[in-house]
Amino acid sequence: MKLKISFFNPGIFKQDLRQHGWIGVIYLLCLLFVLPLQMLLILSKDDSYLYYIKDLTNYFEIGRDGQLMFLFTLPVIAGIFLFRYLQTEASVDMTHSFPVKRTVHYVSHIISGIFMLILPIVITAIFTFIITKWDAGFNKVFTFPELLNWIGITSLLTVFLFLLTVLVGMITGISVVQGILTYVVLFLPTGILLLLNANLNRILFGFSSSHSLYENSEVLSPFIRFTEIVYKPFSTVEIIVYCIFTIVFLIAGKILYDRRHLERAGDAIVFPYLKPVFKYGMTFCTMLLSGAYFSSIQNGSTGWLIFGYISGSIIGYIISEIILQKSWRILKPSMAISFGGYSIIIVLIYFSLSTDVFGYEKKLPSLDNIEAVYLENGDYLYQGHYDYELRSSSDPSYIQDVRKLHEAIIQQKHQVIKKADEVYKPTTLLIYKLKNGKEIAREYEFSNKLFSIELKPVIESIEYKKAHFSLNYAAKKANVVEMYSNAPINKNLKLTDPKEIEELKKAIEKDYLAQSYEDITSPGTAWGRIDFSRSNPSPYSEENDYAGMDLKSSYKETEKWLADKNYLSRVKLLPEDIVTIEIKKDNNGFSKEESDINIETYYNELTNKKVEVTDKKLINEVLNKFSDYDEEANYYVKMRFVNGNEWYVVLREKNVPAELLQALK
Repeated sequence: MKLKISFFNPGIFKQDLRQHGWIGVIYLLCLLFVLPLQMLLILSKDDSYLYYIKDLTNYFEIGRDGQLMFLFTLPVIAGIFLFRYLQTEASVDMTHSFPVKRTVHYVSHIISGIFMLILPIVITAIFTFIITKWDAGFNKVFTFPELLNWIGITSLLTVFLFLLTVLVGMITGISVVQGILTYVVLFLPTGILLLLNANLNRILFGFSSSHSLYENSEVLSPFIRFTEIVYKPFSTVEIIVYCIFTIVFLIAGKILYDRRHLERAGDAIVFPYLKPVFKYGMTFCTMLLSGAYFSSIQNGSTGWLIFGYISGSIIGYIISEIILQKSWRILKPSMAISFGGYSIIIVLIYFSLSTDVFGYEKKLPSLDNIEAVYLENGDYLYQGHYDYELRSSSDPSYIQDVRKLHEAIIQQKHQVIKKADEVYKPTTLLIYKLKNGKEIAREYEFSNKLFSIELKPVIESIEYKKAHFSLNYAAKKANVVEMYSNAPINKNLKLTDPKEIEELKKAIEKDYLAQSYEDITSPGTAWGRIDFSRSNPSPYSEENDYAGMDLKSSYKETEKWLADKNYLSRVKLLPEDIVTIEIKKDNNGFSKEESDINIETYYNELTNKKVEVTDKKLINEVLNKFSDYDEEANYYVKMRFVNGNEWYVVLREKNVPAELLQALK
């Protein structure tokens, strides 16, 4: 007995291949170009290709940018063209006038699309396998399971994107909108978290923009996640999640196809109950984007933040109405009611957040509940706070000092906000690890002098110093050390002797751990820089191959070691390198705006009395106290080197030698 019910129509399948088979051909050519052809190009090089191959870990590293581009375009194009007949009234009426059920149409087109997208992947894999086995270099690096992994991940993402595009196509009646919305959906979760992160940072006092909503949000965007696949392969859980979503897209697309009104072709959103979602979703996103933009360009101003919310909401609402109604004539009384309701909800949300109804800003964990704590004071984003768990401390006294600092910040919230316009405000990050496994993160910007009493025991503690000594976490296997002066003078030193490198590390560590609070936080400019690295580091190594540190005037043990080795004069600016210095007092006080304009010009425009110094002892005192930027400085210094170069720096009055102060009166 023959099965009379079939969900697949060979005629539709053949018609799709004739009409849209070019998509599969282009996909095949693109994949062949970015993988097998790239492998052949690598082989065409001389023996240096072996050095490149040995660092490869998977097939996604070869032509990665090309794979990314083609993987996220061709499946979307296939989803748009295979179901394009739904987007025009003439074609949709004609197609559904035939005695073929919608289920058959849907399934047949889905099979056609998957076939023309998966076949190029299989063919590419065959050519890749041949090249891999043909060359001994590739054969040693890549295994057959790795090729199967490439086939599986590429096929899964291809089908995922294709079915997502089809699902979006069931919601809209315009092909252009289908393409745009598909990419919006791909980035929407990550984008929403990014916008929420940027806005909550402006509203909630202490909100951590670097350790909150946006952290690890790249997994929510297939596009962003694929960019990391080289060094962060898909986990089993991620693969299962993508498989589930792929099945959900397939079923949801079928349900929406069955319920879609064919006469809605040409509408931006074909289902009436989804129009409010589109309208208010677009209004909300535009509001967040506008608020974050105006607040950022106006230095976090609350007034401009609110202006951004209002203008963004109005613009987003109007654009969404124009798209939905396909007309510029959108002004209706119902719009005022609809937008008014949205505005009331947003105002209530903003009011509850800004007044801290939920107690977020005042939340302070008790000492009994804290297992460990991490604190960073300064530009921590450049110091790798991502490994904060390794740098956390469970020392009771340290935890207590950090908590006291946090408590003081909360109590002086208005003082912190009042000084928000200060030129330089170090960022302080606090992360508590609680005994129940949860974490509490807070982030503040304030001048250190505002909380110097609370900061001093924290920053002077061995716990803090060990946690932030970069040589503990990087360049442990360094075999090259380079040192150079920060001044505009050619002074540098390179060390490769293992014994000397180890001795130097110990000297630097001793100096670092001996620093006072003032040494660490003072704006004095370091006299030099030291970089630890490895010769011939692997570009894909997971180990830290580099660490760098500033060399400060307080590093006496380091200077002594360099002097004993007769290296100091080769890296540090010394009085002998300077012909003369000139010093002027600035009655107005130094400002960053002046340094940004041109510190040399500003110095030359000062009409105050100047003193010229050639005494090497006085010059040495200046060299140990100067800074290239200090908002509390009110003395300008011009240095003239023996090589003819000039350098302009600043000094606080307390750091100016008494003899010079007397001469400047």
